[in-house]
Amino acid sequence: MEKLLSTYIQEALDFYSIGKWADFKGTLEKGIAKCTTPYSSYDNDLAKAYALLAAHHTNHAFKRIKCRTAYQAMAINNFDQLDSLGQREDPHLQVTKGYLWMLSSSRAQDADALFIRVLRKQRRNILALIGRACLAYNRQDYIGALGYFKSVLMIQPQGPVDVRVGIGHCFRMMGELEKARMSFQMALEYNAQCQNAMLGLALIKLNQREEQTYQEGKLLLAAAFDLNKHNPDVLSILASLYYLDGNHKMVWCLAGNALRSTDSKQMESLNYFQIAKSYHATGQFESAKKFYVLSVKVAPEGYVLPYVGMAQMYLNEGELHRAKACLEAFLKYEPDEPVVMGLLAKIYLEERSPGQIEKAIEMLVKVVASYSRDFNSWLSLAFAYEQKRLWPQTVNAYQKAISICSVQGHHIPIEWLNNLANSQLMAKMPAQALETLDDALSKCRTSNGDHKTTNLLTLHYNRGLVLEELHRFDLAEENYKGIIKGYPTYYDCYLRLGVMAMQKNELAHAIEYFKDVLNEDNSSLTARTYMGDCFNRLSLDKYATFNYNMILASQSKFKDTYVTMAMGNFCLKKLQTWMAGGNFRAARKQQEKALHFFGTVLDCNPRNLWAANGIGAVLSSCKNLSAGAAIFMQIIESGNKCLPAILNSAHIALERGQYRLAIQTYERCLKDFLPKNCVDVMHYLAKALYDEGSTRQAKMWLLKVRHLAPQDPFVIFNLALTIKKEADQALALPRPQLDELKSIVEELKVAYNYFYHLNLNHPKISVHASAKCANECQKLMVDLVVKQDQVRESLASAEDRIRLQNQRYQAHLEHLRQQARQREEEDRVLRENQNAQRMEVLERARKIFSAPLLSEVPKKSTGNGRGRKNQQKEGQEANKASKDGTPKKKSCKRAAAKEQEQDTLKKPKSREFIDTDDDSSDDGCTERRLNNIIINHNSA
Repeated sequence: MEKLLSTYIQEALDFYSIGKWADFKGTLEKGIAKCTTPYSSYDNDLAKAYALLAAHHTNHAFKRIKCRTAYQAMAINNFDQLDSLGQREDPHLQVTKGYLWMLSSSRAQDADALFIRVLRKQRRNILALIGRACLAYNRQDYIGALGYFKSVLMIQPQGPVDVRVGIGHCFRMMGELEKARMSFQMALEYNAQCQNAMLGLALIKLNQREEQTYQEGKLLLAAAFDLNKHNPDVLSILASLYYLDGNHKMVWCLAGNALRSTDSKQMESLNYFQIAKSYHATGQFESAKKFYVLSVKVAPEGYVLPYVGMAQMYLNEGELHRAKACLEAFLKYEPDEPVVMGLLAKIYLEERSPGQIEKAIEMLVKVVASYSRDFNSWLSLAFAYEQKRLWPQTVNAYQKAISICSVQGHHIPIEWLNNLANSQLMAKMPAQALETLDDALSKCRTSNGDHKTTNLLTLHYNRGLVLEELHRFDLAEENYKGIIKGYPTYYDCYLRLGVMAMQKNELAHAIEYFKDVLNEDNSSLTARTYMGDCFNRLSLDKYATFNYNMILASQSKFKDTYVTMAMGNFCLKKLQTWMAGGNFRAARKQQEKALHFFGTVLDCNPRNLWAANGIGAVLSSCKNLSAGAAIFMQIIESGNKCLPAILNSAHIALERGQYRLAIQTYERCLKDFLPKNCVDVMHYLAKALYDEGSTRQAKMWLLKVRHLAPQDPFVIFNLALTIKKEADQALALPRPQLDELKSIVEELKVAYNYFYHLNLNHPKISVHASAKCANECQKLMVDLVVKQDQVRESLASAEDRIRLQNQRYQAHLEHLRQQARQREEEDRVLRENQNAQRMEVLERARKIFSAPLLSEVPKKSTGNGRGRKNQQKEGQEANKASKDGTPKKKSCKRAAAKEQEQDTLKKPKSREFIDTDDDSSDDGCTERRLNNIIINHNSA
């Protein structure tokens, strides 16, 4: 009887329970192949068999790394069969398929989608939650992974131990090491044999960098290794520990075993890298390079540790270009790694390509900012600044390196002090350079190094250079002669003595020093160059040309651009001489030679600004001012490094009549680039001011030049000429000052004496020109005397006019004052009259007030009450009159008395009363009181 498929499934499960994986798989495959006859539950059993096979293949794909691809293919085949059976939506199969996709980074999103689909149906599916947590961890979403792991523990607090391990790793990657340590310890409490928990706890203890925790971490790693000797993580970490201990054989063994147990590209690259490092440390560079190459080859994107080792191998072989490419690839992902930046900066400094030195400085600045106590980085930065000729920064970097080295207790090399002194000298700090050299000499005398003699000799020579910069030529000469006394063949001292003699214009002595060098070394190009310069300055063209030709003849073996430049300058000088003499044919030949020499220098170095300046000078000397000005402008725009080009641009501006531009350029050169007592430039500046018409400023500059070069006949002539022109300008003024004319006359006398002296004693100055100027000075002095008389007369007439105007003005003022006094007197008299009138009125008022009032005496009645009767009759008539509106006629006596009384009251209002504003209040009050009294008197 044929077995059912369900029977094969049960047998396979029995094999699985006792750990016989091969029999488990073989039984299932045999059952599927033989049981082809359908029965009632055949489809379900077939789906179950394929599901078991898919789970088995997925599990082995996780464990058997070397055969992972094959197991993945078989699992995928099983899932395809399940899909054909309609089992696509089964949650368990979807979870298993999700774990299978997790093994491929390209299918991570598909795996996540499967887990999400399962969780929508079964929110408490633990395997799906763990799968999502692992995927979140792989994409460095540690907070999300931590949330999924915690969700698993909330659903099942006694869940898998690996969940707590996952939580510990999330905390470790988030930097919360204490929580990570607690999670790993809790995992070990649940399962003391959990290798992943041991590994995580070991990493935490090793990273604490303490002796006790370091030993505990090693013990945990050893225990994890005993549990599983094929775990690539444990093997790799153990290999790194043995590398630190110097046991390279164990490194090769452990890293090799880790390579066999992993298919992770990053893990493979890491172990290749560890093997390469071990070979590198033991000096086996060929093997080290081989494994570095393998590590770089299999490294995933972003894993750049092997590039540093490869760069070191290329540097050891002298392949700077490849080493630079490796280090730049490393910095692309780790841009702030100081060690790599320092190494790459040194390569840039070695190459010296355009723009590379700036990059090196930028990197070294970052390095010293991160590791400020690393004196090697400061030394590299000083060397970089040296190449850019940034001398103050160079001095600071050397001082930092020396200070750090001294604080750390290291011996300071004499070479560092010598380099510091040289940088201080170039940074225009000669006093500090002298102190540094004296300190270096004192230390060098007490040391017993192999190069003591050479160092002492170099330091003494550099001390002479510093003394020259300090203008202590006597001490410098003594220093050089002291070196020559001990070392007669030290020809550099002869050269310096000759140069010092040239600076003092002792050309004969300088030639003797250069001859001493040539007697011992006839091929010394430097001595011949200086000698040619001396002969050139002495106008001994034949000897100068001989020395220059000797140097040029030897240039087939040795290229000396300085000598070529000297020959070009010599031809340029001859060109200018011939042009001034009018020999244009000879000038053209010298022009061709000069252009040839300067062009040769530019062929050797296209960035040679002095050669370009020479070409511009040649063109300008041949009256091609536009081309020369264009060349000088290009040189200036490239940087203010070539001072002759700046001066030549000012000369051309002066020649073109652009006086203001020439003046500004000369002043800038004197302020920023030249010493303040540069006679030639000051003379040119005075000429520009003279041509512009600023004779007073030109005279001031020429007086300074006269003070610095009192015997120069050209300075004397130009100073006298400037004084004469200033006199011309003063004479042309419409209203000059008398004092100014007097001072100009005195200066004109001095100018006349200058011209007279030059006419008699200096043949270099044209006799005709000096005599002519002297005669003009005499004429100007006569004219100025006449002008002075005119000014005096005009001043006298002006004084008389002013005096007369003042007199008139004073008389006018006196007249105005008299008028004012007269008006004041009239006002005073008027006020007195008014006051008198007012007092008279007031006196009258007081008399009226003081007069007694007249009392009315009643009349006696006559006859039988006739008086009363008459009174009543009069009263009735009065009433009747009032009613009728017609007044009643009074008696004659009463009318006369009343009229007399009114006349008496009207007397104060006569024409003698004067009403004023000042006393209106008092007089009004008095008038009102008077009216009241009159009314009361009438009523009475």
